[in-house]
Amino acid sequence: MKHRGFTLLELLITIAILAILVTLSFSGNTDLNEKTRAESYMLELKRHITFARAKATTSDEIVILCPVDSTKLAANENLTCINNWRNNQVISFIDKNNNGLYEVGNDDLLRVMEKLAANDNLKAPDTRVRFDSSGRIVNSNGGKFIYCPLNKTEHAKVMTLTVGGTTRYNGDAEDADNCL
Repeated sequence: MKHRGFTLLELLITIAILAILVTLSFSGNTDLNEKTRAESYMLELKRHITFARAKATTSDEIVILCPVDSTKLAANENLTCINNWRNNQVISFIDKNNNGLYEVGNDDLLRVMEKLAANDNLKAPDTRVRFDSSGRIVNSNGGKFIYCPLNKTEHAKVMTLTVGGTTRYNGDAEDADNCL
């Protein structure tokens, strides 16, 4: 008489092998998730900066890109740029009266980016990026934006902003002190 099916021992060995394979596949994905999240955010920031610069040149107005308090943004209140790119939302707006503040009744809000993932860090060259009507940066020397997933240098990504207002995504950060 032939038995069809699996014995309990065969079933337990198969489940153990599958559990090991699943564990190995998920442990490698953590690094991949950090890399992908950092790269995705930096490319979105690059698009945001490029859009703000283009809007400044086409509208012949001052356009500012900066982090603001997300609770005030949600409440549709007037906003002040904050020098904390880590815990706030990044917005761009047309600064019609050239005072550096976003005023709900006066200025035009152009774009809003999502907040960073928890425990991630974004360093920026200045409190805000301000474009004049020619698309150049005003009151800043440009510099590097550095995104650090989980506030570590291991998968940090860098983007350079020039005085001319152009951006270049550099990819991996080479300096180990970027996230400190």
